[in-house]
This record gives sequence, C-alpha cells and structure tokens, in this order.
Amino acid sequence: MFYIIETEEQIQLLKNLGSKGGYIEVISSNDNYHPLLTSTIAVYLRPLDHHEGYIIPVNHDEGLNLDKNCVYDILKQYTTLYTFDKKQLMYHFILPCVTDLSLLYCMTHYNRLELPRSNSTCNWYYNRFYEFREINAIIPISKLFERCEENYKGVNRILQYAIPSGFDFYNKTATSVFFMIERAGLRITYQSFIELFKPNNPVYNIDNNIIYTSYNLYNTTSRPTNAFNSVNFAAIPKAPEFRKAIIPQNDVFVEMDFDGYHLRLLCEQIGYQLTDESAHVQLARLYFGKDEIAEDEYAKAKQINFHAIYGKIPPEYAFLEVFDKIEKYIAMLWKQFKEEGYVEDPISGKRFTQELPDMHPQKLMNYMMQSLETSRNITILKEVLKFLQDKKSKLALYTYDAVVFDFDKSDGKQTLESLEKIMNQGGKYPIKFKYSNNLVL
Repeated sequence: MFYIIETEEQIQLLKNLGSKGGYIEVISSNDNYHPLLTSTIAVYLRPLDHHEGYIIPVNHDEGLNLDKNCVYDILKQYTTLYTFDKKQLMYHFILPCVTDLSLLYCMTHYNRLELPRSNSTCNWYYNRFYEFREINAIIPISKLFERCEENYKGVNRILQYAIPSGFDFYNKTATSVFFMIERAGLRITYQSFIELFKPNNPVYNIDNNIIYTSYNLYNTTSRPTNAFNSVNFAAIPKAPEFRKAIIPQNDVFVEMDFDGYHLRLLCEQIGYQLTDESAHVQLARLYFGKDEIAEDEYAKAKQINFHAIYGKIPPEYAFLEVFDKIEKYIAMLWKQFKEEGYVEDPISGKRFTQELPDMHPQKLMNYMMQSLETSRNITILKEVLKFLQDKKSKLALYTYDAVVFDFDKSDGKQTLESLEKIMNQGGKYPIKFKYSNNLVL
C-alpha cells in the first residue's frame, strides 16, 4: 500500500513534496488521554500540492516503523504545516511554521471547529477499548489513514482563509506559553481528588499522582478555559476539601494575585490614573467621600466596580470622571465597530468583527477587557516561564487574575522578588502574595 511510507524511496518522495507545505495529523496512542501521557503511533501527512495523503508509521505493527528523527527530517522539508490543534502537535513534534486551523477558524468565525469523528471502525474500537493506553496501535492502519483523510476533508477549506489580525500572537506566543504551563502538572492526594472531583476516567490525565490540565484557546475572546477529563481547573470549588486535594510538588504554593486587575486594565485604556494602593479603595473614596473605608463600603465599591467593568455605570455616580471616561470609551469602541467593522486589541492585534452575533456596546467593551486581560497575561507569562527555565520552581496554574507557583525553597527569596517584578510590570499591576501547602489560598 503506497500510502504507507516505509522505504527510502518513499521517504525521499515525501520530502520532495514539501515545497508547497502540507497538513499534518499526529496519531497518538490514545485520543482520550492527555497528550503528555501518550506516545506517537503514526503521522498523517498531506502535501498541499498532491492529490492524496500518506501515513508514516512510528510504532504500529502493520508498518516498517520509522524513527521519530527520520520523521522530523521529512517534516522539516515542509515550508509550512497546517494542523487541527497545534498545542497537541507540540507534545510530539516541535516544528517551525505551523498554523493552527482550529485557532484560524475560531478567530475568523468566533466558533469552535469540530472534526467529523465518523469512522465506524475507529469508533467501534473506542467504544470497547477506550481505556487501553495503546488503542490506536491495534486499530488497522488503513482505518487510521481513512480517519485522517476524513479529518482533512473536514478542515481543508480553512487552509484558504486569510490570516486574521493578531493570529501570530496566539498561534505562536500563546500556544507555546500554555503548552509550557500544562507540562508542569499538579500533584494531588489521589483518593480524595477522585472522590471529590469525579474525573471521567482517572487514567486519562493522572500519572503517579500528578494530574495534567489542558488550556483551550478556541474561545470568542481568546480567554482560555482550562478543563480536561470533566474537571474544570479554572473554576475549582472554593470549599476547603476540594482545594486540599491539590498540593505542591515542591515545598509550597505561592499565589500572586493582581489587585483590581480588570479595573486597572480599563483605567489604563481610558487614561485614568491609579496608584499602587488598592484600586477598589481608591474608587471607594470617591463614592463615599471619605478616606477611611469600612468593610461593607469596600464590598459595595467592589460591586460597583464590577458592574462598571461590564459597562453598567451606576446613575448616581455617572458624574465622576472615571465613569465619564468609561462611557466615552464604550462609545468610542462602538462607533469604530459600526463604522470600520471591527475593534482591535492593542496588545495582540486580535479583532472583534461584525461576524459576532448580537453585539451591543457593553458586550463589546467586555469582550475587549477579556481580550486585553488575556493578551497582557500572555506577555507576562512568557517572561515568567523564561525566567523559571533554570529553576526548580514551576508555574503550576493560571486563573486569569492570579498565578499559582509551585515554589521550591532552594530557589531562594530572590526568585520570588524577581517574579514579583515580572508580574507587576514596574509597579503598573500591583500583586498580593499568599502561601499555602495546598490550594486553600
């Protein structure tokens, strides 16, 4: 079967077809498992200027398996490669010039791209042996090839899409950042975690009491979700028993929490100056006309600020400069959206276009704030990960306005001081510290 690449002649032919680029799909050992816990069974490669695809066996009994270095040599000949999920591909091959088709589709249509998953033979195996770690190694290679061909037919139209503004920021920087964060994993107390969180199947993303998360970038605002195996790591219940089930791999969890983050991002956009004191306290003084703010007043101020971030300006405070500027900012965004057909995140370049349904001024501003939060955080996280490269401490969990570090005390106090400087960006985004032996922070 010529579509199975095995001989030196076939390898050379496939290399020669790389000048126009290609579509790649890695067949891992099990589609249900977190990609870090899988191995490479085969690689499907469809040269773009060719009428058919090929499958390269790496660890399948029905082929003369090629070494992964040999596969790398083939793939490096391709000027550009398209794939369904770039972050998942990175667990098997780190390659330059890869375009994430799911991201391209999402940033164009603000919707999620789905694969057909209609191959009856593959579905039959998964219905019966879904837990078997090497299931794709026992599915006939011809059927794996058929499934990949179906997948390609389902996504090949997207190869013709124009690259939207901001795509490179997410395709390159964001994908790499969240790939690196995922690899750290979280240590758990196994039995209590299973009983409380009830993952769909523990073997899918737990290994040696380490659980692996998965950040999904294919969302309207690009704000990542973080769920895998029916566990939502971006919304871990506040109840202590849940949070005690997640513990450090090193010495202690250190949470760095941004102060009034959305409020500061919004004030930055409207040109309203805040100091490094609590943002909520600063605005509370305006609301209540006094310096000392009581707890109930602080709580009320937070609620007012929360509504303001979502474009709901309280009428009784509309006269304040900060709210006047917010109103003008919302009006400016909406005017540009209606007249030019889009607004653009000033950091990532991501655009919100009239492809978005049911848009209105407040919703548009909220989308912009979520996008700004995400793009700003990605630039910070990139710097953090670079700094931690030679440290034992890890970036364990990202939750929008807070970052949890799995800190190793041997890295020393100066490591925390350096991390604070990176996170607060020269004092622009003040942070608060919390320490704990679990996620009860």
